[in-house]
Amino acid sequence: MKPNSIARKHLYILDGKNKPVEVFDFSEWSRWRSENDLIFRRTLMEESGVTITTRFRGVSETGSGEPLPFVTRVAGMQQERDNESYGVRTLDEALEQHERTLQKILQMLTRP
Repeated sequence: MKPNSIARKHLYILDGKNKPVEVFDFSEWSRWRSENDLIFRRTLMEESGVTITTRFRGVSETGSGEPLPFVTRVAGMQQERDNESYGVRTLDEALEQHERTLQKILQMLTRP
């Protein structure tokens, strides 16, 4: 493997407008994470046991394009392959992904 192809983790915190800002001090990043709520939306579908969570990860491995510090994850689907995860760049994109994912899951769960 070439040294240039090794992914490097970038650490992010959110500014006052919920925009990711890269930080280079692990202690600062860790402290910020412990002091802030990282979950922006969670949808629990009690009847099916499915949960969709959208949160700020604060970590992105580059080497494959733009940083994706937000993630929407699906858990509790009957088929393991349907428990997906989607990384995105911004909070707006993350909330839009959450809604798209919710609509997709609702359609899957209501199919005969």
